[in-house]
Amino acid sequence: MTGPAAPSLPGPQARWLRTGAAVAVGRLRPPVGSSRRRAVCGAARVLAGLGVRVDVRAPSVAWPRTGTGLLLVANSVSALDPLVLLTAVPGATVAGAAGRIAGVPVPAVPAVTGRLAALLQRGTSVAVGPEEPAADGSPLGRFSPALLAAAVDAGAPVCPVALRYRGAGASPAAAGSTVGALRWLARAPGAVVEVHLLPALSPAGATAAELATLAEYAVAAVLEGPAAAALVRPR
Repeated sequence: MTGPAAPSLPGPQARWLRTGAAVAVGRLRPPVGSSRRRAVCGAARVLAGLGVRVDVRAPSVAWPRTGTGLLLVANSVSALDPLVLLTAVPGATVAGAAGRIAGVPVPAVPAVTGRLAALLQRGTSVAVGPEEPAADGSPLGRFSPALLAAAVDAGAPVCPVALRYRGAGASPAAAGSTVGALRWLARAPGAVVEVHLLPALSPAGATAAELATLAEYAVAAVLEGPAAAALVRPR
């Protein structure tokens, strides 16, 4: 005769335990290989521990292969966005990110235009988050052109990336910190992060402000639907 079954933990608690175990294992037994591989595997491990699936949508037009890196321009949703970007574009470096997120070492560089331009010229792709907070509660804030000047200086293509979380609750307001983001996703069973890689923008003859506007419109078109362009106020 068997004894009573052990009580099962509620979903969020179970996901917290899985995520905590993934972080602990990543610290004690990091994946073998290069630092880049360890970062990508660690990011995938944390997201899997939360039950999050990353759904990468390829661009309708393949990104160009040039002598420079690509400047990836993404909207901001949560503090775990860099981990999502690492799994979607494994070769990218994340501008302005912390060196470690949820126990995962993140290839990061200061968000300084000169540093970004130098990396792009050397062939390293860099992900930036130029979105400014939306004062009116809009789902997407304005894109500041400051960091996009690096693409103009390096002659590097600008590749918009739209991040959209499904099944992760109505509002990610509490996801601004790493702990808040972990809690937010732990409460969302089966969350999916859509990563839309959008057609590249050429820096030839364009200003940083023009590239920022075009990248913002491209991301808005994914997040807000076909009428998104009409919803973005002119600058």
